[in-house]
Amino acid sequence: MGVTRRVLDAARRRFPAAYERARRMAALPRGAAAWYAHRLRAPAEEGEAYDSEFWEYHDTGDWDGFARVLLRHAPAASVLDVGCGDGKLLAAILRAAPATRVLGIDSSPTALRVAERRGVRTRALDLASTRRARVEEIAGELGAFDLSISLETVEHLPPWHSGKLLRLVACAPVVAFSAARPGQGGTLHVNERPVEHWVRRFRRLGYALSAENEAFRAEVAALDLPWWYAANVNLFVRRG
Repeated sequence: MGVTRRVLDAARRRFPAAYERARRMAALPRGAAAWYAHRLRAPAEEGEAYDSEFWEYHDTGDWDGFARVLLRHAPAASVLDVGCGDGKLLAAILRAAPATRVLGIDSSPTALRVAERRGVRTRALDLASTRRARVEEIAGELGAFDLSISLETVEHLPPWHSGKLLRLVACAPVVAFSAARPGQGGTLHVNERPVEHWVRRFRRLGYALSAENEAFRAEVAALDLPWWYAANVNLFVRRG
């Protein structure tokens, strides 16, 4: 056994938690260093990766059309959006169906302030710094929703945190979900996966692709939205 291996084994035995964090960091793709540098900054807005400029850049697209397509294929009296950003989609849902109970969850203070101004009820939650047991408690506190949404969010979390996001969206029997695919690129993307990866993850949670998924995807593709939504979005339903 080489010296390096003996040193690593000794570190693993003596500091198992730190060793596991280091191992995970080493396995992250390019961009991981920027992600961890961002995590170490002060939480002031000037330290936010997802600041006002980020949200203004992404403030495009036919979100009213997306809301209508979504509610046509997944009628809902209550909607949860995990990674709601600045609330564009939930605000559009409220315009389409004002009586809908909506809740948006995000970690960006800048985005949540904009969402609140748009009339969206929000809750601040940083999944990367929240323990799994606490996420379970929060899921219980939230209760049930008819529809949950998470669009282009999970790729911003290291892989070992993604289960916490999926646990929250599982508060509803119907889930509209999209995530960046390998090579897509973006701000602090550290968990880009093929669509099949998420289909398998949802299957383990008891979900299958909706019978309306292809029609839903075709209607989304016809909207004036950034290309990645049409490429990545799918509609899941809880089996049984």
